[in-house]
Amino acid sequence: MSERLSSAFLRALRRLVRQVSLYPDRHPLTTEALIGCQDAAQDLANVAPETIISILENAFYYDRSLLAHTSLEFHVLLGEMKQREIESITLLHPVSGPDLTDLAKFIAGIADDLPADGTIRLNDSHLSHADITTNPMSGLRGAYTESMDALRLSIATMASDREIELTSVVSAVESLFEHTVSQPGASLLLSTVKSHDEYTFFHSVNTGILALAFGRSLGIDRAELVPIGVGAVLHDIGKVAVSSATLNWPGTLDDEQWREIKIHPQEGGLAIMAAGGPGHEIAATVAFEHHARFDGAGYPEIDRAQPPRIFSRLVTVVDTYDAITTRRAYRRAETPHRALKVLLGGMGGAYDPDLVRAFIRMMGIFPPGSVLEMEGGELVVVVDRVDTEGVPLPGLLVKAPSGESIEPEPYQIVVDRVVRQVLPQQAGVDPASLIEAFGELNAHIT
Repeated sequence: MSERLSSAFLRALRRLVRQVSLYPDRHPLTTEALIGCQDAAQDLANVAPETIISILENAFYYDRSLLAHTSLEFHVLLGEMKQREIESITLLHPVSGPDLTDLAKFIAGIADDLPADGTIRLNDSHLSHADITTNPMSGLRGAYTESMDALRLSIATMASDREIELTSVVSAVESLFEHTVSQPGASLLLSTVKSHDEYTFFHSVNTGILALAFGRSLGIDRAELVPIGVGAVLHDIGKVAVSSATLNWPGTLDDEQWREIKIHPQEGGLAIMAAGGPGHEIAATVAFEHHARFDGAGYPEIDRAQPPRIFSRLVTVVDTYDAITTRRAYRRAETPHRALKVLLGGMGGAYDPDLVRAFIRMMGIFPPGSVLEMEGGELVVVVDRVDTEGVPLPGLLVKAPSGESIEPEPYQIVVDRVVRQVLPQQAGVDPASLIEAFGELNAHIT
């Protein structure tokens, strides 16, 4: 509950920060953003008369509870708040509209302070490491954030017609690799973090995590796997050369738009090759071939007698899986089970049959992070998979048969009792946050 409401407030605040940076106070878009922020603040007020959202290092906290998913989704806003030396925001409900506007302007750097006697106080509360419990996933979450920052830098560099520098991306992927080795199940769960507001960044890093986990399960050694991971994180960097109108086009693309889309693999491959460095040939090949189908019918055109390299075919599988399970501004997300069915249906055409079967073996029929409705009406989250057929899946019970949200508790999932799979946002749960909140379950996710 606290994560969902805090996330909604920070999303509304982020929008208000952007609007006050662009438009005057009485502009319709600013007014609309302010109303949304007031509504989100009121939802928090229904829980407690005072709300404290704190920042410690690279994470948000509600009271003393880590907001795991929120910290990743609003990483840019968090950085802006840290630049303004904000350690905590205390909301004294009911929060006034002018105070919310002043807060947004302060974060945006166009106001110097907030009224001392207002309904919003800055830095009245201080959170220290002694106040919180160290979470074993904090390092993995840090590696995720590092990868997002490296990708942002690479995209900004390429957009300004400068040569990208792979050092930061390689370093981030190496960190992701180490955490994927030590916490394979947890890393797969973390890849369930999605944001359609920043689809490119979340999708690319999730593709990198899945590629590292998948490659490791296939026995690919570290020397090749890190460049594969770099290629997976940067596989769509060539989209910098494609107009946003074409990228976000909600309908069928016309011939001109398709020609524009089809240049992004070669643009990305060329940018990575120009950067140079260890393993850049593998990374560039991944970016160049990730839309080249197994049967040779994709783009760019390749020799049908010579399918894409195995590391490209590997990334194509995980890229498709994450793209299907991620919501975009113009398309809803599908369930993991649906994504696996798409991969099965494309075997021999778009996808390498052996790799699809291997990927499904790694993920299981209900991958970690899946939200399942059981025969009794209860909702459970899969936190790991097992190799033995007929053995219950370890999970967390998050909603009672009545539909009431409950304090999560361990639950053994009998696959034959699963009625259907639902999307996390429909269920109002976040799998990645759950596993962070229940760190003791990490002992089972190996």
